[in-house]
This record gives sequence, structure tokens and C-alpha cells, in this order.
Amino acid sequence: MVNTASSSPDRFKSRAGFALIKDLAFERASLLFGVLVVILIGWIGIRLFLNSSLTRGRFGLSFLTHSVWDVPHQTYGALPFIYGTLVSSALAILIALPLGVGSALFLSEVAKRKFATPISFVIELLAAIPSIIFGLWGFLVLCPFLNTHVSPWLKDTFGSNPLFGGAPVLTNMLAAGVILAIMILPVITTISREVLRAVPAGQREASLALGATKWETIWRVVLPEAKVGITGAVILGLGRALGETMAVVMVIGNTPKIAASILQPGYTMPALLANQFNEAYNDDLQRSALLEIALILFVITVIVNGFARLLVLVTTKQVKGAATKESKTAAALRFAGERGGPILFGLFIVGIVLLQFGSDLSANGVKGLFRPFELLTLASIAAYFGFGRIKNFFNNGPWRKFVNVTWQGLLSLSALTACFVLGALLLYVCSHGLKGLNIPLFTELPRPPGMEGGGMKNAIVGTLILIAIASAVGIPVGLFGGVYVALFGKGRISGGIRFAADVLNGIPSVVIGLFAYAAFVLPFSHFSAWAGGLALAIMMIPIILRTTDEMLRLVPKAYLEGALALGARRSQAIRSVVLPAARSGIVTGIMLAIARIAGETAPLLFTAFGSDQLVTNPSQPISSLTMKIYLYAISPYDSWVDQAWAAALVLLIMTLLFNVTARVASRNRFAAK
Repeated sequence: MVNTASSSPDRFKSRAGFALIKDLAFERASLLFGVLVVILIGWIGIRLFLNSSLTRGRFGLSFLTHSVWDVPHQTYGALPFIYGTLVSSALAILIALPLGVGSALFLSEVAKRKFATPISFVIELLAAIPSIIFGLWGFLVLCPFLNTHVSPWLKDTFGSNPLFGGAPVLTNMLAAGVILAIMILPVITTISREVLRAVPAGQREASLALGATKWETIWRVVLPEAKVGITGAVILGLGRALGETMAVVMVIGNTPKIAASILQPGYTMPALLANQFNEAYNDDLQRSALLEIALILFVITVIVNGFARLLVLVTTKQVKGAATKESKTAAALRFAGERGGPILFGLFIVGIVLLQFGSDLSANGVKGLFRPFELLTLASIAAYFGFGRIKNFFNNGPWRKFVNVTWQGLLSLSALTACFVLGALLLYVCSHGLKGLNIPLFTELPRPPGMEGGGMKNAIVGTLILIAIASAVGIPVGLFGGVYVALFGKGRISGGIRFAADVLNGIPSVVIGLFAYAAFVLPFSHFSAWAGGLALAIMMIPIILRTTDEMLRLVPKAYLEGALALGARRSQAIRSVVLPAARSGIVTGIMLAIARIAGETAPLLFTAFGSDQLVTNPSQPISSLTMKIYLYAISPYDSWVDQAWAAALVLLIMTLLFNVTARVASRNRFAAK
């Protein structure tokens, strides 16, 4: 006979023990996926370092200082590409900084909510446009405009300065700087706005109550508090500019020479990787040299993005909790942001001014001091030092009102400029894309070069297959990692994973593509959709992880506590209560991640490689819309160029739909809170 009295407690204990094991397994699995983000960063660096050892053994440190890149003679030097990357990025920051910060100030301090919301929405959409479309528009529209209207004026006005010397070329460093500035504008604007909004409203109200104007409040109260975070936003924009590939490839000219003039062609590290890597498949030394270029770019962007994230983090924490004691590390970062960034930017501007003064004096003698640039500079210096007397002359009141209105107008102009750029780009892509948009584009395969007709059926199917592979890997990893960080992780572990996810999200796609080539192509000796999908999955993971983390932290703790009080296991409560409550926000993150990878080109050049056939086997090379747009846009055939515009329109509509749906859903979610 069975003793039921004694067996029931044993059964209860076994069930309770099994439940604990389930909870522990769920937590450990989440931890594993969270830590995978940190592992990926280390794996990328180690893999690139190991696969570039041949170049380091041959050239050593001279690889960084040598300026000749000669493939036939196997002589490789990275200096022209490092120079081109730094100069084009510096130009981008010089253009985007005033526009981005001005737009952020307008949205957070000047514009009413009913205007700020749609304008910020439009600026954010700039970030959703794939870089290949920026490149296509830049090559066919921006470069001819600059070459016709801007470059000749710069040459005539500042031609004595080496920065603007030489006959202007259609594709040059200036075009690369402008296109990069447009691409990083939403990064600087969005993050700066968030930092500005973190400044307590009480400080603004106190300043206005004491009689300060809106601009005086912005200048004396808001900006000093947000200075470090804005510096971090600018550095994040710099990180994006350093790693941009396809847009720069199409507008910079791709000439491996160091030219002082920004009106001459240049070359960047990402552009070099995109142009030459497939040619180096059977050349061990060239492949190693390119992998070392990728390693240099990886190190630079990790340092830049890591430092920027720390600045933003320190600023938001300090502003929101000003009463807490600041650590020595945070104080050092704050000092670097407050002093280092502005000092470097100031020195950069002073250097340009002195160079122009010296060039004009050398070319024109004393008359060089009376050229427009010199007169405007001297007038600005005089106005700056005589500012107090000017205020007193105008009896303070009228002058303060004039300054207030003027600066608010300039801030408004910054935001409207960003909106105008998006409108111009969308209008041009739509008007040209509609010409080549037809049913065969979706139903037929490509035809041989020079032959009319054909379509991109293979590229459309390939894009869907790549997205499916990336989603199958990236969604669960990002989701579980976000669950751990939000609901299980504590202290430095969760903070470290969040920080690593932000850094991984800032690693250039071309570097991730090179890593995927070394990790998933070389060992199997062939390109494939698997390799391309895994490269894209790495790009999805940090976006989904951070979105999941943020959405889960918005769910009230009472939801989880109530489910636990009713007897549910922790893992069961998370799956049945917490995750469903945050479902719309998590889906938003997934859609944003899909929209991001749908527009990527660079990683696929080294992994999926491309094919003109309809491929459904993931173990074979496969095509994508972005690769076809790139190949067709630079071709000499008008029919292919028309198809490139049509495909760009299809890709643009697809990514914008993903982003608009995701952002509307997230805004509704926050409104519900």
C-alpha cells in the first residue's frame, strides 16, 4: 500500500525543485544571450587581429605611415585612407554640428509641442534612409550641384588657401563631407534633444522668472548643463561618419592620394574595403592588408563610440540626480566633455582661419587683409569684444529682444533645413523611381549588360531570405538579452551589457561584414546567404536588446509582483504577464532592426556576394536589392540606372514603412503610459 501522506510532500518538493530549475535555466539562458553582446565585440577584434597578422609581420608600424597602396607590387600603406576618413568626417562634423544642435534646441526649447513632434519625426526619418540611397542621390544630384555652384565659388573666393586649391573635381572630399553631414544630422539632433530635455524644467522657469529672455535662458542655463551630453552626441555622429561606406564610395572619388584641397578626390578606409575586398579573395597579402584596415577602423570606432556613450550617460545621470556625489571617473569624463571637445573644435576653427589669413597674405601681400573673408573675421572679432558696449548703446531692452528673436529664427532655420533635405531627397527618388517602376521589375530576372528590360526578382527574394535568416538569429538573442538586463541583471553586469550593446551598435557595418567574412566565409571557402544573414543578425542584436530593455523597464513592477503573489514562477510571470505588457514596444524594436538591415549593403559584399540567378538555397551566394542598386547605379547603361532608381524607391518605401509603423506604435505606447 502507498503512503499518500508521505508521498504528497515529496511530490510537492519535487515540483518546487523542478520549478526552481526552470527559473534558473531561464535566467542563465538570458544571461548567456546578454553576455553574447560583449563576446561579439571581443570576437570581432580578435578575429580581425589574427587574420591580419601577415601584414603586420611584413610591414609593422610602417603600414600606418606609408602612403603608397600598390597591389601589383604588394606594397601597402594605410595613411591616405586614414587621412581621407578623418578629413571627410571632420568636414561632416563642421557642417552637421551647428545644424544638429540648432535643430535640437529648436525642438526642445523653442517649438511648441504640436510643431516639435512632426518636425522631430521628419528628422528621425533621415536616419531610416539606407546609405545606398544617399549615395545614389549624392552621386547623381549632389555632386553635380556642388561642382556647378559651390566648388567654383570656393575656388574663386578662397583659392589661395590650400584647402580650396586646384581645379574642382566632380566627386571629391567636399561631396563626401556634405553627404556624411546629412547622414549624421539625425544622430546629433535626436541625442542632443534627449540630453536637453533631461535638464530640469525648474531651472528654465527660474531663469525666465528673473527676467531672462528665452535665448538668454538657453545660453546661460540649458546649454551649460547639457554641454557634455551634446559633446557625446557629436562624437557619436563622428563615429557614424567614420564608418560610413556605400554613400562615401559613390561620391568621394576613390583616389589613394593625400590632397590638401577638399575639392580633390580622396579615399576612406570603409570605401577601400568595399571596393577592393572581393578582388583580394585569392591574394593573401592584400586580404591581410584590408583586414588590418578593418581592424584600425574597428579600434577607432569602438574608442570613439565608447567615449561618447560614457559622456551621454554621465550627463543624463548627473542632470537628473544633481544631488548625488559624482565619482572621480564621471568627473574626469565631464571635464573632458566640457573642456576637451570645445577646445579641440575651437583650435580647429582657429587653424582654418589662420591658414586662410596666411594664404591670402602670401598671395596678395597686405591687400590680403582686405579680402571678404578677412574683413568678415575681423568684424566678428570686434563685435565679440565690443558686445557689452553694443548692449549698453541699445539700452539693453531692445537689443536683448533683437538678439532673442534673431537666435530663435536661426534655430528654426536649422530644423527647417533638415526637413528640406529630407523632402528634396524623397521627391527626387520618387520622381525618378516611378519612371522605372513596372511589373517586370518584380517578376523577371536581370538581363545581360546592355539589354533592355529585365527585373530584380532575384534581389527581392534574396533580400527576404537574408532578413529571415538574420531575424531567426538576431530576434531571440536580442530579446533574451534585453530580458536579462531589464529583469535579472544588477549593477555592473547589466550596465556593462547595455554599454556593450551601444558600442556594438556603433561598429561600422563594413567592419562587421569583414568579421563575418573571416568567421563564416573563409572557413567554408565560399560565400553564402548564411554568412550574409549572420552578419546582419549581429547588427540586429543591439537594437532589439536595448529596445526590449527600455520597454520592459516601463512595465510597472506591480505586474510582476502580482503574478508572483498568485503563485506563478518568475519565468512564467515574465512570459505570461511582463512580456505581453511590453509587446508593442518590443515589436517596434524588431521592426526598426529589420528596417536597418534591409538597407545594408557593405556587409553583403563580403558574405552573400550576389547572384543573377534566383537562389533559394541559403548555402549559395545570393543577391539583394542594395547590392543591385549599387551595381546598377555606377553602370554605363541607362536602363540599369533607371532600374536602380526604381529599386531605390521600392527599398525606400519598405524601410520608411517599417520605421513609420514602428515609431507611431512606440509613440502610442508612451502616450498610453
